[in-house]
Amino acid sequence: AYNLCADMLRAIGDSVTPLIFLVIAAVTNIVLDYLFIGGFSMGVSGAACATVLSQLVSAVLCFLRIKSGFPILHISKNDLEWDRERMRLLYQNGLAMALMSSLVNCGTLILQTGINKLGTNIIVAHTAARKVFEIFSLPVSVFGASMATYCGQNYGAGKPERIWQGVKSATLLMVIYVVIVNGILWGFAERFTLLFVDASEHEIIEKAALFLHVSVSFFPFLGMLCILRYSIQGAGYTNLAMFSGVAEMIARILVSVIAVPLWGFWAICFGDPTAWVFAVIFLVPAFAYMYRRLKVIVARERADKM
Repeated sequence: AYNLCADMLRAIGDSVTPLIFLVIAAVTNIVLDYLFIGGFSMGVSGAACATVLSQLVSAVLCFLRIKSGFPILHISKNDLEWDRERMRLLYQNGLAMALMSSLVNCGTLILQTGINKLGTNIIVAHTAARKVFEIFSLPVSVFGASMATYCGQNYGAGKPERIWQGVKSATLLMVIYVVIVNGILWGFAERFTLLFVDASEHEIIEKAALFLHVSVSFFPFLGMLCILRYSIQGAGYTNLAMFSGVAEMIARILVSVIAVPLWGFWAICFGDPTAWVFAVIFLVPAFAYMYRRLKVIVARERADKM
């Protein structure tokens, strides 16, 4: 419910309010965790109740925001009528995006099977490095999520040229962030690993730092993957975005089956970067095709209105 309401608010330009409500929900979750687990001794069920109630808070706040401030999003009886064409488009786009995520996760799962064969230290090092990686890669994925909304808005407004401007701006911001993160992780990867690993585990810390050094060096490819993929999704070309997931899955399978038995942990370090490169190789011409198509469609619509 929160995701549905928050995405509707973002779609019409209000991206700040859902963020505020999410922060409120996070704080609520922490407070309820202490109350239910520490105060009422509810254990795991207390943590579950805290999570569900905090999610309910965020959903209710978003709903009230829509009800009070955005009449365009209010539901009327006419909105409850069946629209077969619109439902078809929604299912087509939604299923394509779901399938893409499934393909990416399948590739990650297959790569994980290769990691599991290399021993406990490798598994622990990869797990610790992955946690640090997820912290620093989150802003990169946010650039992409922003582009999905931005491209959908401008396509709907009949301004495809702004999509290209948005991609260039997002890419510039991404490059600035990547340069900063490279400096941080190349200098302090071991220290960040200590958040999850004991200082006495020298081999694990060394391998986790190696994973982070390789991954962060390929962050520009991850950034372009997120920006281009979400831009394509936002413009409605979800099948093209799905095929980039296929490219990622193929890359991870090749690394797991061929590279890991030959080069061990070094191959693991290059597993994700290889998938990013494969996806970007597909996404660059896919975005160029999509952008040309959008300009033709919008030009035709403008001509029909004249």
